[in-house]
Amino acid sequence: MIIIPIHISVRGVIVAALIISTMSLFVIRNNSKEKNEYLKVEGKIEYFDKEYQHLPTRHKGDFRYLVVDGYPYPFEIYEPNREPTNKTIDDLKVGDIVEIYYYEIEDTHKVGLNRFAQFIDKDGEPYFIRDSFQVKLGYGLLGMCIFMVLGAIGLWKFDQLKW
Repeated sequence: MIIIPIHISVRGVIVAALIISTMSLFVIRNNSKEKNEYLKVEGKIEYFDKEYQHLPTRHKGDFRYLVVDGYPYPFEIYEPNREPTNKTIDDLKVGDIVEIYYYEIEDTHKVGLNRFAQFIDKDGEPYFIRDSFQVKLGYGLLGMCIFMVLGAIGLWKFDQLKW
């Protein structure tokens, strides 16, 4: 966890807003690409269940864990976080050949778990499409940052906050 000492001032609020905005833009960019812009693995499902080793640690029953040959890490998929499709992720079974479109971050390699599957297809048909919650969250945080900066400037104008 990063702890950044910020003095309560307009400059401190601006610094905090810039940090949050940068992280928000990263989330928006990584979760709003077209399918063909993501990394892709195609392989046979070697493991598929609602639990994997000690996981999940929360919301039991809402996660799905897939291990696909040709990819070194299991995929953790939060099933309620999906767009409706004709087939669901629960229609998949061990032995099926699937295409998984995903992205990775540094944490993926450290933890050894990929939580960023965006699309899962079997025989060209979608079984999982991640919903746009992350994109909406990113835009919401950007709006919050604008509100924070404008509020800090307003408080500065009324001598309630130092520059």
